[in-house]
Amino acid sequence: MFNNGEIAFIDVGSDKIFVKVGMIAKDNVFNIKASSEIGYDGFMEGDWLNGDEVSKSVTYCLDKALYNTQNKLSAIYVGVPSDFARVQTCANKMAFGCNHKINNGDIVTIKNGLAPNNDGRFEVIGSGVIGYRLDGKYETLEPIGKICYNLEVSLSFNMCKKSFCDLFKTILSDYTRRVKFIPLSLAQGLMATDKNVRLKNSAVLVDIGYLTTDIAYIRGDGLVALNTLPVGGGHIAYDLSYGLEIDYNQACDLKKELDLNVDDGEIEIETNKGLANVEKSFVNMIAKARIEEIAELIGDIIAKYPIKYESFLKIYLTGRGIAHIKGVRSVIASAINRPCELIKAKYDERNNIYLSTASIIQYTCEKDKQSKPNLLSKLFN
Repeated sequence: MFNNGEIAFIDVGSDKIFVKVGMIAKDNVFNIKASSEIGYDGFMEGDWLNGDEVSKSVTYCLDKALYNTQNKLSAIYVGVPSDFARVQTCANKMAFGCNHKINNGDIVTIKNGLAPNNDGRFEVIGSGVIGYRLDGKYETLEPIGKICYNLEVSLSFNMCKKSFCDLFKTILSDYTRRVKFIPLSLAQGLMATDKNVRLKNSAVLVDIGYLTTDIAYIRGDGLVALNTLPVGGGHIAYDLSYGLEIDYNQACDLKKELDLNVDDGEIEIETNKGLANVEKSFVNMIAKARIEEIAELIGDIIAKYPIKYESFLKIYLTGRGIAHIKGVRSVIASAINRPCELIKAKYDERNNIYLSTASIIQYTCEKDKQSKPNLLSKLFN
């Protein structure tokens, strides 16, 4: 549990690193004292595209955020991207031999009998309960006080590549003695999806970032499966750059202005050959082709889940890679033939806080500040 000193949260994206520094006040409000962000080369397929750059980027971002403070941080919490994460699920059961009222000791005992397989390349950074089952039929996340003969638990272990943990422990050793790692996909899933839906059925959250796309399958309060794809919003921009013969940075700006619902009219753009008027339908066709490709890859992964994700269940979509594209939800929904809901990537406009960062903050406070359960409603003052 963190003390009352200043803490920092680091959100490691596939194109930018975000830092928030502040304190959790007595009224459960996270008071942001400083923020910073920096672009960098990022990561893909579980590795850094420029490993030498990571340490410099994280240090620069922290130093910038801490420029006006002399206080040493009491803790730093680092969100672990799915590219560096792994999920394992385990199950255990207890037979009481008679009707038994479940207590805290039972929960500790049944959980203690579980551990993930680990070849030494990963660190366990947390766990989540997928669900408890009483007498083989009644499922719940809150079994204490209930009566049953038999109790089963399904537990999900969140693991992080040891190389990732070691790297950040080294980078952050000059700033604090306490570094903790947060499973980002789980944190986002718990924040963006409905708990009752996750318990009764399950939920899939798809985060389309700059270079990667994460697909998290959540049931109860734990991850059942976690997958990543080496494709994201940056690839949409690349296709626009190539197809329209424009500068990549200009293509990134154009992507933010896309409206896939409107094909009529023209767009004036600066191409490599000078100014040109391009049909909106042509621009949208280029973007839709890549978005549909990403959607089909997502659909293939979901179709192969060992625990079937029923076709009537919706997919939750988020991510900075698609955040500004109008009409993207309907394109993805059509491509995978499933209902989709778009979750805003930017959680707090005023403080420039994205869902990923907000979820790391909420997850941390709920796990480390059990005495303050109403954090979500008061997270940002």
